[in-house]
Amino acid sequence: MAPTYHIITFAPIQDFITKSRKLRDLYGSSYILSFLSWIICLAAKNQGCEIISPARINVTQGMPNQIVLRGELSAEQISIIEQMFNQAWTCLVNSCREWIEKHIQTSQDSQGNTIKWDYNFWKRDWQLWANYSWEFFHASGKPGESITQARQKLNQVKYARNWTGINWQGESSTLSGSDAIAYPLLGHNLNSRHDNYQPQKQAVRSFYHSLSQLLGESFIDPREELSIPELTKRLITHEEIRNSLIEHLNQLNLVNLEADAIQQLKQDLNPDSFGDLNRHNPTENYWTGWFQGDGDNAGKYFQKLAQLDARLEQEQLTQFSTKMRDWGKQLYEKQEEYLPPKGRIIYAGGDDFFGVLYHPYKQISPRRCLDWLAGFKSQIWHHPEPKEITPSVGFVWAGSQVPQRDILQHCHLAEQAAKKTGRDRIAFRILFNSGNYMEWVCPWWLLDTQELASLLPRFSLSVKQKKPGRDRDTLKNLINSYQDREQGDNWTHFYQDIATLQSRHAFNNQTIDIALALIEIYFGSDWKTIFANPQNWWNLYDEYELPTFTGILGDPKQFNPNYQENPSMREALNSDPKVIDTFNQWLINLANLGFYLTDDHESISKPKIPVSHPD
Repeated sequence: MAPTYHIITFAPIQDFITKSRKLRDLYGSSYILSFLSWIICLAAKNQGCEIISPARINVTQGMPNQIVLRGELSAEQISIIEQMFNQAWTCLVNSCREWIEKHIQTSQDSQGNTIKWDYNFWKRDWQLWANYSWEFFHASGKPGESITQARQKLNQVKYARNWTGINWQGESSTLSGSDAIAYPLLGHNLNSRHDNYQPQKQAVRSFYHSLSQLLGESFIDPREELSIPELTKRLITHEEIRNSLIEHLNQLNLVNLEADAIQQLKQDLNPDSFGDLNRHNPTENYWTGWFQGDGDNAGKYFQKLAQLDARLEQEQLTQFSTKMRDWGKQLYEKQEEYLPPKGRIIYAGGDDFFGVLYHPYKQISPRRCLDWLAGFKSQIWHHPEPKEITPSVGFVWAGSQVPQRDILQHCHLAEQAAKKTGRDRIAFRILFNSGNYMEWVCPWWLLDTQELASLLPRFSLSVKQKKPGRDRDTLKNLINSYQDREQGDNWTHFYQDIATLQSRHAFNNQTIDIALALIEIYFGSDWKTIFANPQNWWNLYDEYELPTFTGILGDPKQFNPNYQENPSMREALNSDPKVIDTFNQWLINLANLGFYLTDDHESISKPKIPVSHPD
């Protein structure tokens, strides 16, 4: 009998992760998503289904949120899976709420008076969040239809949303600004016109001060004002609360939780302390490097698999899932092998990852971060075995005074910049304490020498750099090819030349001649040859729209949404003033960021900042 495939997912995902204030929130939100996916897999398995993807469902950390099943599922069985999903989330939410109600019964106000809390008011809001936080989506293919066809049906189901929003009342949380602050009197006065702001503010402060005293400031800062979902993400990583969650799960007997699964759950919900990531010191403030990324075009790769028969498609999907799950697990568990002298993976969910590069209690140099990232694709992403998809990464070099939530948001935006430009690349951002930032995006092969070596025949180069004084036996990436007018590596010369030419309006949208001349002067004639050829500017794709070459400027459809690959459209694209201007700006951005990223000094209070910079 022909197999029947089912796809299950839930939403929102990205919004749930990005509304994170601290690293603990980010870890907690990532884990909650994995936990809920894990529950779906266990529930589906209990209904007699085979889990095609994700592979290795016994590993809860890093579970993708799209579940592919094989087997017969009735509407009633789907309803049971959805019920288990909702009950698991309710257990998680109630574990946090009940722990607070049990352990914080009184607080002290600013005058030293005792406040006795009545928790009857806020239970309605907690129940609303338990009931209406997620949308659950399911689609089934017909017997004999492919996994891809089932996915297409899921996309149609997601268009017809059946979502219930929660209207909050009262003061909003200081993080998202869209949800009411979670404290015992939430919901006490349903008519916001009768709110008394100052007493309410004092009550909130007293409550969070009590939470902070009980849990420690690493969990809750007494000045914070969190919403219910924000508080849940924070608290679920506390030992007592995760034990309470496990008790709830066992009492409800949602799924058959084996001893190994319980132990894994306890371990995953116990992240290492983030204390050595403190960016502030009595004598020195530390800049740090943050990176976030994931795989490109997984959906298009799956569409390519759809050309195979159903059995091969299923096998290839399972192999792909296994490979990515194993990679994410290794990246997280063997960080000392993958990261520079000191770094930290906050989460790794298969092809989705987030981490930080730093020295404990000491400044790491941006150059050390750059050197590690330069080999990321060949030495990290494709280790221990090549992947079928490419990675896009956003890297943020952030000042010590930048709030953590701003850093997290900029990491997300940098990753999106890498993807929007054309994928298979990295976007660098310098994020200053003022909130100003600079960005430069480039394909991996400009930095990764293994990638570059494979492309030398395309560039008609046999080579190495040919400028006097260079090591002719070593292939160097773009950054390492730099050489100033004194045959040194002082990036200031390049930076100042660019600044001077900009002030004289030398760059325009009619020609790239000046840009090419600067490339030849500072990076060598071979790099000028590469950059001067418009064939190297653009992504090339196969019949499945998967990239076969990643161009310097990226996807042509950035400039012309109707672009089709043919000689006349390519010629018009290459001479487009917007393209010329983008090429020139790309080089300007390289000069600006390279000035900071090539700084190799460690233990400095702040990076070198030229007088002319707006920050």
